[in-house]
Amino acid sequence: MGTAFRVFWAALKDYYEEMFRLVGANLLWLLAIPLVVTLPPATAGMFYLANQVAHHKSVELGMFFEGFRKYFVKSWLWVLLNVGVLLVLYVNLVFYGERVGGQLGSIVQGLFVGLGVMWCLIQLYVFPMLLEQQEPRLLLALRNAALMAFASPIATLLLGVLLAATTVLSLVLALPFAVALMAIVALAANEAVLLLLVQFGIRKPPEETEA
Repeated sequence: MGTAFRVFWAALKDYYEEMFRLVGANLLWLLAIPLVVTLPPATAGMFYLANQVAHHKSVELGMFFEGFRKYFVKSWLWVLLNVGVLLVLYVNLVFYGERVGGQLGSIVQGLFVGLGVMWCLIQLYVFPMLLEQQEPRLLLALRNAALMAFASPIATLLLGVLLAATTVLSLVLALPFAVALMAIVALAANEAVLLLLVQFGIRKPPEETEA
């Protein structure tokens, strides 16, 4: 449980320290939404910039555009994969809801809802894992993200709840949505992956890396 709060606090701290550049990147991400075709690579650009911040590197707004260009294709493959999986889950949800009645039908529908939630939680780790891998392969990142989520289910679920609450609050207040939401989500996802990699013994702690 402490892991999720530690990650969320680190994301807020990262945002505060690099606010000027992250506000600019978040506004660029917001402008990409109406164009649709630019939204996936803009999201990749945000994850890429947030990854540099999470590594405590010197960052520039141009890194957003670097990630946008570098991961344009992979970001769209990621989106299409998500659309496909969620569509299959939705079709099964409707199908079993109509064909199987009573308590059994509700149980089956609950199963597919649970699978959908699990799938969405796993996606938090996919792009950060892609950025950390020596081989930037999407399916490998998806597998590693799933393993990470299942190895730390409580932290992953709680982080998802914190980010969902942040999203709702940002939408209600409007201004945080415009200048902070996607930046904080991307920062939290990257911080979570880096911290869990340390906890799993795959990555050295930052102080050892610097030494």
